[in-house]
Amino acid sequence: MKVAVLGAGVVGSATAYMLAKDGHEVTVVDRCDRPGMETSFANGGLMTPSDSSPWNSPGTIKRLGKMLFDSNSTLKINPSAVPSIVAWGLKFLANSTYERHKANMIANIRIASLSLETLRNIRKTSTLDYDQTTRGTIRVFPRDGRMAEFVQMCSEMQEWGVNFEVLDQGQILEKEPCLKDVIDRYIGAVFFPDDESGDAHKFTNEMARLATSLGTEFLTNTNVLEIVKESSSRISHVRTSEGDIRADAYVLSLGSYSPIFARPLGINLPIIPIKGYSVTLPLNGWKGGPTRPVMDDGYHAMMVPMGDRLRMGGKAEFARYNTRVDAKEGRRVLNDVLKILPAMALHVDTEAALNWSGLRPMTPGGPPLVGPTPYINLFLNTGHGPLGWTMSCGSAKLTADFVTHGRVLNNRVKPSDYAL
Repeated sequence: MKVAVLGAGVVGSATAYMLAKDGHEVTVVDRCDRPGMETSFANGGLMTPSDSSPWNSPGTIKRLGKMLFDSNSTLKINPSAVPSIVAWGLKFLANSTYERHKANMIANIRIASLSLETLRNIRKTSTLDYDQTTRGTIRVFPRDGRMAEFVQMCSEMQEWGVNFEVLDQGQILEKEPCLKDVIDRYIGAVFFPDDESGDAHKFTNEMARLATSLGTEFLTNTNVLEIVKESSSRISHVRTSEGDIRADAYVLSLGSYSPIFARPLGINLPIIPIKGYSVTLPLNGWKGGPTRPVMDDGYHAMMVPMGDRLRMGGKAEFARYNTRVDAKEGRRVLNDVLKILPAMALHVDTEAALNWSGLRPMTPGGPPLVGPTPYINLFLNTGHGPLGWTMSCGSAKLTADFVTHGRVLNNRVKPSDYAL
């Protein structure tokens, strides 16, 4: 079967590999000059089933005012984005009840766990190099933080396969001596041994390489212009800047841009872009940083080692399709990390930091949209929010199952959790 995958980010490239592995003739279309050049380029670098709790936890309505007007909040709204997010925001709040939040969290855990299992199976048969670490992640909590509340949530996630350990100060330093200068700031930490990390851009290109070795063709520098329907139930072809592409099946994996191409087909995808920031700092041989990802719950700062680089992340912003890099926001992220690793400023050139921003495609509830559409030959694999890499191999496996077999083969996930 000929399958066209629209989008060569981490989700689209993983999907292409899974489809090619199933024996399909796959073509991937992307407007960039190589895979993984947009949201997958410099994201947080985490593969974390432990981070499956959606953003709209119970009590979101009460916290919303403070979140939006506090300069230190993890979430910011650009005034220009307000008109475009009202309807989505109401659905977001509707999903913040305890029952809906828990159901969405379980759905995220299921697909994230499948994804990690699928990735590990790929590594058994293929050599992959993406600056990966498989040493788990640590979330540290300041004394005035929410550690007790977080541990309670972890206990709920454990029921669905997310393992964790609670650490005291001494145990924190055993795992991460780099925190010795600020250890008195923390009351404790939570360690997730099964989490992984690495460079999502390199991983995307590794998936593209494996897919290419199975015969997949990547059409880069090619803009998708329109998905053309043949009838009310079938897609005819995809119109691109380089001509029409015809296939037996089509997979929409254009992240935050997916709704733009689905809308003319009468498909309204409840996805909006949320801007995320990252800073990548060359370490130039300095070995005093973390050996695994560390998240500071007070500063909302993230540190992810990637070979001889440190990836840092922080705030998110509702800013529509604005991907402009904000140097001030990047500096804030870097300054927060320097409060956690003060010694780093003495050993590395902070002026060499690379600032980046990208768009996370967010659904109101949290789980992505994966599976069939009203068109019998059009499938979705989009809307992964901040967990695009975490879920990429799992959602790719589900998509390939739908295309190849017409159903999901793995009985540990519920396809209805990700249905349109």
